[in-house]
Amino acid sequence: MTREDIIRMAQESNVYCTTRQPTLDAMLERFAALVAAAEREACAKMCDYVYDYIVTDGHIKDMAFKIRARGQA
Repeated sequence: MTREDIIRMAQESNVYCTTRQPTLDAMLERFAALVAAAEREACAKMCDYVYDYIVTDGHIKDMAFKIRARGQA
């Protein structure tokens, strides 16, 4: 997710101020990062569940690892 994506989404949700406010920009970027991290973890947990209870395929476990690694990049 780029800075431009965050600003666009903030504008679409009417939380964006047209006046340049670095503090607000930083807060929105942090909020977006937290939302993205929560979404990644939810996806990784679903992969873990599928691996543990449905299909014991190593590719599923690898997908969970790769999803979590995106947050480290």
